[in-house]
Amino acid sequence: MLDDKVMDLLGKILENQTVTSSQLKELTSRVQKIETKVEHDLGHKIKALFDAREVQNEKNDTIINTLERIETKIEILQMETAHVRKIK
Repeated sequence: MLDDKVMDLLGKILENQTVTSSQLKELTSRVQKIETKVEHDLGHKIKALFDAREVQNEKNDTIINTLERIETKIEILQMETAHVRKIK
């Protein structure tokens, strides 16, 4: 009688362990799929951000160059204006 109970409990433990092992394999598979999807999606998003950053840097350089030309022209105009005022 005691042996039957022990054997029954051991059978249930083995059954639960088998179910748990199966669930763990399924979860592992799902986690790997999620990791792959996240890596893929994040890879594209990071690349897009990097590309946008490069475009913005180029635009910033263009604006800075334009500002430098404007500053130079303003300095020339200031010198010409100062010269004209001295003549008057």
